[in-house]
Amino acid sequence: MTTIAPGWYADPADPSTQRYWDGSAWVGKPIPAGAEPPAEPEPVDPEPEPLPHSTVDKNVQELPPDPRFGAGPPPKVIQRTPGAVQPPGTVPIRSLGVTVGWISHRDVDRILEGRVLAHPGHRFVARIVDTVALLLLNAVVNGYFIYQFMQTVWPYMLEMAAADDPNDIQLPARASDQWWVVLLISLGLWFAYEVPATLNSGQTLGKRLMGIKVVSLAPAGLGWGRLLLRWSYAALPLLCFPFGAILWIMDGIWCTRDQPFRQCLHDKSPGTAVVEAGPQKEPAQ
Repeated sequence: MTTIAPGWYADPADPSTQRYWDGSAWVGKPIPAGAEPPAEPEPVDPEPEPLPHSTVDKNVQELPPDPRFGAGPPPKVIQRTPGAVQPPGTVPIRSLGVTVGWISHRDVDRILEGRVLAHPGHRFVARIVDTVALLLLNAVVNGYFIYQFMQTVWPYMLEMAAADDPNDIQLPARASDQWWVVLLISLGLWFAYEVPATLNSGQTLGKRLMGIKVVSLAPAGLGWGRLLLRWSYAALPLLCFPFGAILWIMDGIWCTRDQPFRQCLHDKSPGTAVVEAGPQKEPAQ
């Protein structure tokens, strides 16, 4: 077997350069083919140290690990910073009409698990059905107290309509007490109607008729605490009616422009969304 003597030879991998052969392997840095080779080759630069396995980006908020997402990393929210532009393959996350960050299309799909977000129109019709059901429920349970309240205030309302200055007519103190009784019973009926049903199946009567349901976007399932928070955002404006009606309107139309999960305001803090129901819409177990 012929042994090639150590020396400078044309590099088989790149004929435009020459490298030093030490008798068993190519060593050192290559030099141009026409250059005068040195007596000893220049050592090859050491390979850079590998980067850490993972680094934490201060602009990336990671959710807790969740086996629901398989072996892949948990979803990430890329927070918006001054001068930042939307990364490719992402959708904006909007709060109060302002983009506060981005999340990838893939992570949105992983969170939804194949479920389809409910159309805002379906949510609106479901709320109308629930409102009618609550009015009927109040007529049965709360009707006596409403009747007592109306008996108290109706004569004074007639006097106000006939008086030159309605401010001269003062309602009796018992009218306020009766109003609070009616209001608190109404809130209790609303809670009993909506929260347990949503905890059990994600559906009230209206949502069941429209084929939609409430689901959790977080790794944890729906619970009493989160559903109480969700209900309170919609129910508490009743305490400052009619001014609270403005909040109801804002809450109701919020999902028409919200991204990426079409959430109303009362969905934000508890981390819920409304999706189409039915066996074909449910994630695989």
